[in-house]
Amino acid sequence: MKHQVCLTLDTDPDGLSGKETNRRAMEWTGLEQVQRLPEELDRLTDKLGWVPITWFVRADGQLESILGTSAYLLETYNLFWTQIRAAGHELAWHPHLYRQANLHEEPALITDDSEVQEELSRLWGELKSVLPATAFRNGEGWHTSASFAAVERLGFHCDSTAIPGRRGAAGHPMNWSTAPNQPYFPAADELGANGTERAMIELPMNSWRVQAPYDDAPRVRYMNPAIHPELFAKALAGWEVPASSVAELHVWVLVFHPDEVLSSRGPDGLYARSRSVLATNLMALTERLQRLGYDFEWATVSDAATRWRKHRRRLVA
Repeated sequence: MKHQVCLTLDTDPDGLSGKETNRRAMEWTGLEQVQRLPEELDRLTDKLGWVPITWFVRADGQLESILGTSAYLLETYNLFWTQIRAAGHELAWHPHLYRQANLHEEPALITDDSEVQEELSRLWGELKSVLPATAFRNGEGWHTSASFAAVERLGFHCDSTAIPGRRGAAGHPMNWSTAPNQPYFPAADELGANGTERAMIELPMNSWRVQAPYDDAPRVRYMNPAIHPELFAKALAGWEVPASSVAELHVWVLVFHPDEVLSSRGPDGLYARSRSVLATNLMALTERLQRLGYDFEWATVSDAATRWRKHRRRLVA
């Protein structure tokens, strides 16, 4: 049995995610600080192996309206992106589909299918010269059949938006309550169900159960290596590694956000706000897989998707 593990980072602004979603957030200190992480992980190669990171870069209409261009982060940190791509890390697209004409307007989620497809097409026309059409992750973890198909038509070959077992609050379009916790081809009319092979594969942000101090019971959360090590260790102890899969190849997609490892924000009940803790949790995961006797390697999301697709085709041939 083989395992591929993907470390992914959504380059969202400080304070966007948490108990509440602050769609007005527009500070990037966390992103600036987390740029030290690749070098820090390189120093742990003897314990971790080499860890390529898939950086899901914010590029969308909100940045265009407030900061002047949808490619603001790509342009502002261009030297860093150039360096990490040369080193073997991956850049991917992570738009938040908000409608916000100016700084004073309250951001609103774009959910109308026609408007979503229009916005994705318009933005990609501006971004395709600076971003590869490989991996995609929609902001706030949602897709509809129409938005998924729209990204597929743009030429992307893998998506990593699903959070199996999670659904949004009333009125929010996120619904992955029936989605598998491993790669799959979503059915055309039901994204949470397995379908036939299609151009774009879904690599979910894998979920497991974590109980923060303020929770009454364990909750389904995505596998986030930025949480406190004792919480990560407890989730890891209860982690159910499937006995088999369609291709005898498992893919695990971890995700965190820059401000979750930003020390100046200070820890809270869930997040340690520490890059060293993140590294500790990655080592704990590595050691668990080794103890179980599994072959594994770190991979970018796109590489993992390509390998899983090839394995599946060999299995069904």
